[in-house]
Formats: sequence, C-alpha cells, structure tokens
Amino acid sequence: MTGGIGPMDGNATAAAGAAAASARRARRQTIGGLLPIVAWQTLFFAVPMGILFVYSFWTMKDYRLDTTFTLANYARIVTNPIYLKGFLLSLQVALFVTVVCGVLAFPVAYFIAKKAGRWRVLLLIMVIVPFWVSLIMRAFAWRLLLGERGVINQGLELTGLIDAPLSFLLYSPTAIVIGLIYAYLPLYVLPLYASIDKVRDSWIAAAQDLNATPMRAFWEVTFPLAFPGLMVGAVFCFIFGLGEYVVPALLGGGKSLVIAQVIRMEFELRQNWPGGAAISMVLMAFIIALLALTLRWIRPEVAR
Repeated sequence: MTGGIGPMDGNATAAAGAAAASARRARRQTIGGLLPIVAWQTLFFAVPMGILFVYSFWTMKDYRLDTTFTLANYARIVTNPIYLKGFLLSLQVALFVTVVCGVLAFPVAYFIAKKAGRWRVLLLIMVIVPFWVSLIMRAFAWRLLLGERGVINQGLELTGLIDAPLSFLLYSPTAIVIGLIYAYLPLYVLPLYASIDKVRDSWIAAAQDLNATPMRAFWEVTFPLAFPGLMVGAVFCFIFGLGEYVVPALLGGGKSLVIAQVIRMEFELRQNWPGGAAISMVLMAFIIALLALTLRWIRPEVAR
C-alpha cells in the first residue's frame, strides 16, 4: 500500500478550496453591497437620532442649552395638553385613514389582480402616477377643490344641494383626512395587489368544487392569503399618517395641530430643541414598537 494523496483526495481538496474561495468572495460582495447602505443609515439616521436622544435629556434656559441631565421633557409630554391633543389627533387621523384606505384599496387591488386582464399594467401605472407629482402640489390642488369657492362647493351650490359653502371642508381634520387618503391609497393598493396576485385561481376553483360558495371561498382562501399584504399596507398608511406634516400644514389651517406640527413648533417657534427632541423620541419609540409587533406579517411579504 503506497502513501500520498490519491486522485479522489486531490479532487476533494480542490473542490473544498474552491468552495471556500467562493464563500469568501460571496462574503466580500455582501459586505461591499451593504457598506453603502449601512454608512448612509448611520450618517443620516442613526447619528441624527442619537443627537436628538441626547438633546431630549437637556433643557433650554434663557434660550441657552443647559446640559444638566433631566427627565422634565418627557414628564411634560404627559402633562401638557397641547402635546396630548397632538398625539391623540394624529392617532385618530392615522387610524381612520388606514381603515378607509384598506376598505377602498382591497376592491381596487382585487380587480387589478383578478379581473383587469390585459388592462392590468395600465391600471397599475395609473395607481403609481400620483407619486410622479410632488405631495405639496397635490395638497395645494386639494385646497382648490375643498375651498369655500372651490370646485366642490361651487358644484354643490349649482346643483342646489347647499345654499352656502361648506366651511368644514377646508382647514379642518376633514380636509387632513381627505388629503391623506388620497396621498396614501396607492401605498395600500400595491402590497395588496402583490398578495392577491399570488392567489391562484385553481385554489379558488378547488374550494368551489368542495361546495364552497364564492363568498366562502373568498373568506377562507383569498382573504387569508391576502392578509399579509393588507397588514403591510396598514402599517405603511398608519406610520406615514402618524408622522405626516405637509398635508396637515396645508389643509389643516393650524386650527388643530397634529404631533408633527407640535414638534415643528417646539423646534422653530419656541426654540425648544430638547422638548421637540423628547416628543420625537416618543414618536419614534411608538413607531418602532408598532413595526416590531407587525414584523411577522411584513417579513414574509417583503421576502416575496
């Protein structure tokens, strides 16, 4: 019996070396691909949020920053009625907008995914088109529609349905809700469409072959499989609606302040950076907690 490495052993060693080299190359490519993202998030998100976090424990005295550690800013959040009303209004608006967008988006997404046929691509483009226009311009367009001499009021007056303009349409929570529904409805339609489109018609046909009515097949086959997309859309709408500033500022008229406007007031008008930082930290903590609770639905949907 002779010593040394045989042909089979040599091939196995070469294959192992090639696999190790391929793994190292894949790791380098992964690190290289992630490095710009990590650097961007660190520089423009983590570092600013860290600065705000530190500021939230300081105070302003005579328009000068006092770096003495204190929890006074956080205590003020639960005692100041302006802060509480801003949080409550933001929660109410975000929740209502999310529910209405879900009710409107589901039939639209279902029709595009299952009934549109050759018109599917065109309809998807129509859903995306509003994103091509600045949100500020779209909000100003709603001011023209909802104003006391706007298109809606003038149309209602011409038809005799009202005698005087409806003043509650603009510069009110109603206007904020309308503007946010228009702004975020596409964000609900797209993930819902992606989920519904993956529901095979053969699965629905199989349910009907088992004597399930079309309505029962929908609730027991289509809806459960579309639920992850429903949750993703709900998270998008709720989080964006909760922190929205542009639409409430342009359509709300300053009569009712949402939390984003309160934060802006603390930073710019009152020059109370620590107070604004504390409110921002509470809002961010709430959003992170919400994302953590809904991650079980978001993760598989994003993985698709």
